Amino acid sequence: MIFDKGSTENMVFTVINKTELTNMTSKEIIKRIIEHNNPPRIGFNFMDCDYNDLVYTSGRTYMDEKPNAYNKWGYHKELLDVTGFSGEVRTDRYGNIYGRFNGKTKGECIRGAIQDWSDFEKYSMPKIDKTHGEQLKIMNLSDSEEFVMVSGCSVFSALRDARLMSNALADTILEKEMVIAFCNTIAEHEIEVVKQLYGCSIDGVMMGDDWGTQDRTFISPESFRELFKPAYKKIFDAYHDAGIKCFLHSCGYNYAFIEDFIDAGVDVFQFDQPDAYPSEVLAKEFGERVVFHSPVDIQKVLPTGNRELIEKRSYEMLDIFKRCGGSWIAKDYPSYWDIGVEPEWAKWAQDIIVNNAKI
Repeated sequence: MIFDKGSTENMVFTVINKTELTNMTSKEIIKRIIEHNNPPRIGFNFMDCDYNDLVYTSGRTYMDEKPNAYNKWGYHKELLDVTGFSGEVRTDRYGNIYGRFNGKTKGECIRGAIQDWSDFEKYSMPKIDKTHGEQLKIMNLSDSEEFVMVSGCSVFSALRDARLMSNALADTILEKEMVIAFCNTIAEHEIEVVKQLYGCSIDGVMMGDDWGTQDRTFISPESFRELFKPAYKKIFDAYHDAGIKCFLHSCGYNYAFIEDFIDAGVDVFQFDQPDAYPSEVLAKEFGERVVFHSPVDIQKVLPTGNRELIEKRSYEMLDIFKRCGGSWIAKDYPSYWDIGVEPEWAKWAQDIIVNNAKI
């Protein structure tokens, strides 16, 4: 059933299947949402497969010319000696060294591949497997009823790892030419990746760069426009030329960059903390131009475990984004255990959203 706002205490939900809401496929619904073309309902990206409009496949494979003996987590003496770290370590294909404790996280870069900008000459991008596109075509992804996504690159995160955060931020002031050169290297590599995706029926790409603290961006909008925006635009233009919609994940308060990202070509912002803005501002100022791919806020709402608050905010977000035509793809956070949220709490939000998704 579909129910109106009101008290949810002791209410029994009759959960409906996404196919009961409309005869359209998930692919068509998400395309309509992104194109602001009268979608029949809010988009879904929940871990519950019955309510998920998005699927992922691999957008690239690499041909590693040199074996990486340290690509798995471990207590590798050579890396521990170099870094002075006491936990688990590993390296990526670029030469960055990552560390972690207790085996619970993806780790953080503790020694970048570019210790000094003279090392940039040795910073090489991996070799793309140019047969990957043919493998995708064999999969007949055009037959998928879901919106097919691939993962894209990071720009600022790549710089942050290669130089470490403190150096990367200093570089935006002291080494502007090198930052621009680095971003161009990332962009040109990603453009080569996109060339493999033409005609493969890929619908969207998810890129990711965390650009903010709780209340501001790491750098000024002026620095962003000068140093980073041109590279993003090259990448987004390449994906758009291939018929692929551009999603951007970014944590933190990034209000100062939203207009520039829209101008560069972002179609969908993936914000896990929409109430940092809050959602009312996102919908009012940007909701008729872009889409927001977000859970109910993972900092201010879900972690409270307060059912009344979670359900109330779920209703409010539905109302907020329906007013601008349905510019919302509602989602789960992928690892609730990392943020102290019980799955049951997230399910309260999902039930409200699913049962009131029609626009």
